[in-house]
Amino acid sequence: MKQFEDLAKLLINTNGSTPIYNCLLYLNDTKRNIKYKSAFGQANASGGSVDNNYRFRTGSITKTFTATVILQLMEEGMLKLDDVYLDSLNSKTKTFFKELMLIDGINYSHSVTIKNLLQHRSGIRDYFADDNRFLKYIMNFPDQNWQWKTIMEKYFEYHLNEKGVFKPGKDFYYSDTNYLLLAILIEDLTNMSFHEVLEKRILNPLSLNDTYLEFYQNKKGSTPIIFPFHGTHALKNVNTSFDWGGGGLISSANDLDVFIRSLLTGQLFNDVETLQLMVTFEQDTMNPPSKKRKFSYGMGLQQKKIGGHNFIGHNSAYGGMMFYDLDTKFSVILAINQASAPHKSEWLLKKTVEYFFFL
Repeated sequence: MKQFEDLAKLLINTNGSTPIYNCLLYLNDTKRNIKYKSAFGQANASGGSVDNNYRFRTGSITKTFTATVILQLMEEGMLKLDDVYLDSLNSKTKTFFKELMLIDGINYSHSVTIKNLLQHRSGIRDYFADDNRFLKYIMNFPDQNWQWKTIMEKYFEYHLNEKGVFKPGKDFYYSDTNYLLLAILIEDLTNMSFHEVLEKRILNPLSLNDTYLEFYQNKKGSTPIIFPFHGTHALKNVNTSFDWGGGGLISSANDLDVFIRSLLTGQLFNDVETLQLMVTFEQDTMNPPSKKRKFSYGMGLQQKKIGGHNFIGHNSAYGGMMFYDLDTKFSVILAINQASAPHKSEWLLKKTVEYFFFL
């Protein structure tokens, strides 16, 4: 497997404005009984070892877990995908969000459905990415612990609610706010904390013992964690509890492999049609439109077609990848732990898949 080692090592660069200190790579082909797990590089700028069982912040891969719970609740009759989001909340939360999204002064908050949120078709702005004041605030107060209400208070303070991108359902706009709102809905409907729901419905049933919601749960186990960087800024000591339902999990390559395989083979749903809803993809143009990049998104899942293979899963802004091909039963999990170079993890995914099927 030297070719995979060579690929991963090409990305390791401890210099420059976007250093990549490490790379975790996990490949699993159950048809051919081939499994490859490796870790390259060092833990951070000061050195330190890395191993292939080390854990990492999953970032937006968390969205797949959140979407899975929403669809489980749908199966149980606790919601319908076409339900208006605000009408599904308790009265206090509903009042707080009464002006969730406006366009040119017109309130479209009562037009946003649960399905719109799942598919990033709500038109709601991203509380993190759409106003750089949020990131500046985090860097100034790295120890602050966030709850959903304090996050959304910033969203309203920055008047992001007044800058809706489009009318609900009319286009695609990737926004972390969508999945924060879904996690709020999960708590409202279940009367449980989001992390408790994850444990009950996914983590415990699948024995994902390396996986937990950072800052909301006690740390699981003693396996070391590799923390990401944002450029040259280490994020180890930054409280990222604001990621929550859209990106707050810590996990390992092994746990993510178990999860994506279980999900895409229907083990987490009672009805096969539920999974089909989740993996119904639409071709969208990734915003901002100037990039002209096509993006296939379902409900908490992305689709990437590489070398004739159809990979389904999710990526993360930290340079993480979790993808599985149903036909070949081949999965790829990787992490480069650098928020300023997600294109390099895309490159590694593509090259790894191309090389693997030449074996």
